[in-house]
Amino acid sequence: MIQLSEISCNGSRSLNSSAIVLAFLLLTLLVMQNAASSQDIGRSSEDLIGAFSLQKTIRLASSSECFLGEATADPLSPPQSQGENAMKDDQPPGLAGFGFDPRAVGAGRAINFTAHFIDDQSGLWASAAYFHSPSGNQTAVVLFKMQDLTSGTTKNGVYASRMTISNGSERGDWQMENITLVDREGNRRVLQREDLMRDGLPTAFQVT
Repeated sequence: MIQLSEISCNGSRSLNSSAIVLAFLLLTLLVMQNAASSQDIGRSSEDLIGAFSLQKTIRLASSSECFLGEATADPLSPPQSQGENAMKDDQPPGLAGFGFDPRAVGAGRAINFTAHFIDDQSGLWASAAYFHSPSGNQTAVVLFKMQDLTSGTTKNGVYASRMTISNGSERGDWQMENITLVDREGNRRVLQREDLMRDGLPTAFQVT
């Protein structure tokens, strides 16, 4: 057992005792430094975990399932713009062609519609053509969605859709009210029946 209080005959601590004290102090300093380093490592690890959790939350918030729910509620409501660096699109789509066949059809039969849409920036999201019966008491809607694209792209493509005439549909000439076009940025164009007639496009079908 070492007696640190042991004094030599000349009044000073012995050399061995001084060396042991110095070694003990150095060991204490090393232990304290290691403890501080461990605490720093612990804090860095916690910060890394926090950043990872935030990144994961952002990915979940941009899940496409949210967009599917919105599209189901309103087919003409596009999802929000993707990416902050995307070119700003403030121009609505245009209609380059529109037609349907047959022009006269009985109940239970279908009319095949085609349309050519152009949107040179974000691309078409959806379009809907609205018709009303001779009395105005019945309406019909033809919807063109991304899945109906048959050739080209959403920026310049041809779409095909079908509308079945239900039993009880009013007989006579059904006239178009308008056709609404919406791109992926939400820009909207509404073309009235007169606009299509001016371009020589069909605007009426007959239910026999």
